[in-house]
Amino acid sequence: MNSSLPFGNTSVCVNTIESLVDSEQAVSQANKGNVDQPEKRIQRFIEAIPELLDWLEDCGRSYPWRETTDPWEVYLAEILLQRTRGDAVEKIYSDVLQKFPDPDALARTSEGEIEDLVRSLGFVNHRTRTLADVGKIFTEEFNGEIPDSVEELKKPWRVGDYSARATQLFARGQPMALVDANFARVIGRILGYEMPSQPHKSDDVYALLEALTPDDPDIARSFNLAILDLGAMVCTPKNPDCQSCPVNSACDYYDSNRSGDDSSSKESPK
Repeated sequence: MNSSLPFGNTSVCVNTIESLVDSEQAVSQANKGNVDQPEKRIQRFIEAIPELLDWLEDCGRSYPWRETTDPWEVYLAEILLQRTRGDAVEKIYSDVLQKFPDPDALARTSEGEIEDLVRSLGFVNHRTRTLADVGKIFTEEFNGEIPDSVEELKKPWRVGDYSARATQLFARGQPMALVDANFARVIGRILGYEMPSQPHKSDDVYALLEALTPDDPDIARSFNLAILDLGAMVCTPKNPDCQSCPVNSACDYYDSNRSGDDSSSKESPK
């Protein structure tokens, strides 16, 4: 990646987006989610992506892990962010990095010390076990280095596709889709896509997001950050601020609710 952090390339025209996404594959996958008029929905969304990226440039959130492409700093942040708000992680992030500047330092730390450091984030036992396993595996199997594949990054206990893919995307500039409940909610609402109960385990959902993710490191970064921040700030699980949404012109959920037909919207699980 050669754009300045944190948001990647946010100045992109529709023609560029169209050349970097697989609209045919996106339509095919949209059909599997029972999207009404999938060709129209996909095209409208693609045409709205430049506005989404403009919104990110103006309104996107600033976090320290967005200011780096160091794989360890990004990977560690993704583990801390599991089921936790970014603002809570930001409060302890610098302390965690100071305590664990590399996997070797983490491996030398007792679980009690790890637990004390991450207690404020909740899910303490879960997070402590994951971090301890990261230190052990990265030190013993990778000589203290950060693995360079999604599958290897997933070796520690309870590190899944999202954390591994986010590391490859944000640290190593590999264009790839991210899928969690927030991404599923946003895309599900925009397209009217009927999301499965566990979208992060669905090959079809991944295929849809892969098709819509621009095949360019800087734009893939901005696209994913935009969806992430939109889900956190505007397209929230309850009471979404649809009037302020930069892509409401392309959104099935907005169209359905604006017409008063709430029953026809296909909202993703919360």
